[in-house]
Amino acid sequence: MTLSVLLLAAVFMDFREQRISNRLIAFGLFSGLILRIVGEGSIGIVHFMVNISIPVILLFLLFQLRALGAGDIKLFSVVGGFLMMEQLFAVMLASFFAGAVIGLGKKLYRKFLLGKENETRTLIHFSLAILIGYAVVVWGCAIG
Repeated sequence: MTLSVLLLAAVFMDFREQRISNRLIAFGLFSGLILRIVGEGSIGIVHFMVNISIPVILLFLLFQLRALGAGDIKLFSVVGGFLMMEQLFAVMLASFFAGAVIGLGKKLYRKFLLGKENETRTLIHFSLAILIGYAVVVWGCAIG
């Protein structure tokens, strides 16, 4: 439940301020670490460190290409702090699928309803895609 609230707060913040606060990220990481230690003991620290590092390592190139923001990668790290590795990979995959659907929808909307065909980039609030990916994987929600 804590992760759900953190992700919702990140989405609201992303839409309102165009960024995700480092305070929210730090709180999420701290909460994930505490829950890991309580649930798994000292080995939870190792699992936590590995899982928060995975998104940074895997998604760094997308950040360099400006395809993904730093806040989005940090938000994936928060998710990794709470979930098992397999769940993290599933959330990442579901999030990218959700992001592609959101981006395509936005592009089609801009092209057909607004008549703006010449834009080369379609920017989205990827925190929403992360929330959707999390909901699909962890809560078993179906899209649509």
